[in-house]
Amino acid sequence: MIRHWLHLGLFLLCIGIAPPSVAFSEEELTPEELQALKEEWKPLEVTGEAIPWSQFARTKEVEQCRTDEEGFDYCVIKPDYSPDIKALDGQEVTLMGFMFPLDQTEKQQNFLIGPYPLSCPFHYHVGPSQMVEVLADAPIAFSYDPITIKGTLHVRFNEETEVFFYLENAQQE
Repeated sequence: MIRHWLHLGLFLLCIGIAPPSVAFSEEELTPEELQALKEEWKPLEVTGEAIPWSQFARTKEVEQCRTDEEGFDYCVIKPDYSPDIKALDGQEVTLMGFMFPLDQTEKQQNFLIGPYPLSCPFHYHVGPSQMVEVLADAPIAFSYDPITIKGTLHVRFNEETEVFFYLENAQQE
């Protein structure tokens, strides 16, 4: 039952019309429902040489706001990288995760990868510390299943896109 409401709520949220009746707090769930929800929405457990998503998640997301010359507030989420993730900058790494396509084609050369499957075709519902933008050498076929890719990790912040991490020269394993 909770799975039905969860999927309905995510669908409605994705298209921007989620009614308040779909939202619930942890206090409204039975212990069994809360455990089922946690099992449903846990990050992908990576295998082999792949970097665990928990390592990326240690990057803190810090909101910084300023007022522009016209008096409008401008806020951006910036990274505070953990030392272990900084140490991977420029290194060849392996990632395992779910592809979020950025183009409307069967094969993707530029896409996002993260620890959770897609829940909305318009927006990947994870924070910037839980996704990596991938720039592949050759297009990679889209898949709803987890993929494994290898490439050069760059730990750098792009203020325009608010991306924290890039995997360049990526190739599917």
